[in-house]
Amino acid sequence: MDIGIFQQDISRHLLLEEKLRKVENILIENHDLNLLLLPELFLSSYATEDYIKKITFNEICLFQKEILKLSNQYSCAIAYGYPELEKDLRFNSLNIVKSGKQVFNHRKTVLPPSIMEKNLFSLGTNLSLFELDGVKCSALICYEFEFPELVRKLAKAGVQLILIPTALSEEFKFVSQDMLRTRAFENQVILAYANYTGSLDGQNFCGQSAIVNAKGEDLVRADNTEQLIRYNVTFEDQTQRRERLPYFKDYINLKVEDR
Repeated sequence: MDIGIFQQDISRHLLLEEKLRKVENILIENHDLNLLLLPELFLSSYATEDYIKKITFNEICLFQKEILKLSNQYSCAIAYGYPELEKDLRFNSLNIVKSGKQVFNHRKTVLPPSIMEKNLFSLGTNLSLFELDGVKCSALICYEFEFPELVRKLAKAGVQLILIPTALSEEFKFVSQDMLRTRAFENQVILAYANYTGSLDGQNFCGQSAIVNAKGEDLVRADNTEQLIRYNVTFEDQTQRRERLPYFKDYINLKVEDR
């Protein structure tokens, strides 16, 4: 699966029309991509509470309509973050479309200690799986991925690829480096991590988007500039690795004694 990750400079492409134009230009220049992953809240940008509140239901629907067209025209699955609206609720969500149809939608189930997110978003209630080109996939949004239990739950359900749109600041750069590699290694899954770079509204984003293999090795990694990274990922059977490193099996035998 040829996976591309667009690491956006968050100070650029602020209008919906500019975002759509950028996505189309990426697909024109990379016409053989199978999947394009975009950062957390790509539709609105990970901006201020007031800015995100201005995004209307009609704008969200129009953006999705255009993304559906692009996915069909360029035969590429597109995964983008957006502020999903349902009645009086708003969710920090990831939408994935392919061949002009929606194939997956995930609502963030754990919100970070951020006043902006806690004021804006309701919680999603479940994790789910989907398939792309025969590969079993799922998604976690930013802070969700930092819980080892959630990654382990998906890995034990047979997931081979986890998509992780994020908005990670410079302060927590180790998450995109050490934690990302560790999560991939200990669960024998491939992780695709899409972050922002640049600064907006006093927030500095660290870049470091990456695709990491099941051995915890970088297949490709961005620096701290706006760019597209891509890698043609081969998905291998992990049975032998999980016999050699039986984390899943041995974990259930561990007990804590209260002395």
